Amino acid sequence: MIHEEELLQKIRDGDITSLDKLIAFYYPDILRYCLWHTPNRQTAEDATQDTFLKTIRHLDAYVHRGKFKAYIYKIAANVCVDYSRKKTMVQLPDDLQEYDSHLEQVESDANLVWLLHGLPDEQREVVLLRFVHELKIREISEVIGIPMRTVQSRLRSALKRIERDFGKEER
Repeated sequence: MIHEEELLQKIRDGDITSLDKLIAFYYPDILRYCLWHTPNRQTAEDATQDTFLKTIRHLDAYVHRGKFKAYIYKIAANVCVDYSRKKTMVQLPDDLQEYDSHLEQVESDANLVWLLHGLPDEQREVVLLRFVHELKIREISEVIGIPMRTVQSRLRSALKRIERDFGKEER
């Protein structure tokens, strides 16, 4: 586990090695987040790079309160929205071969895509942030800018809908 507060202070003091550590720690998660919100791997990589550039550019304005993960996801979410304005984007990847990961991970992602396919966008986003990216309810609230109760409500509704749809497929 990295010690964000120490790394952030070292980065502010000009330590490039600490910056590399911070980026290396968050890069896979942010890339995966961007893969869900862009049409292909190249665009996701570009969005991930832009996320880190904006994070570094605005690091002086960031006040660390133990919520850096939510802060960087918020930037990634905004970058992906910016990319979607530039081009028409698909919410979920159609071609799961874009993933470099092992076959098991691809199968798991395919199952998740199937389960999430019928959800409205706002519910899908909450489920992805909670279960794929393992953000807490409070962090999700900060990332998408809605109250925690709304996050909980959307999550509960999404899970009920998935359960209902999954039950129909089983029969």
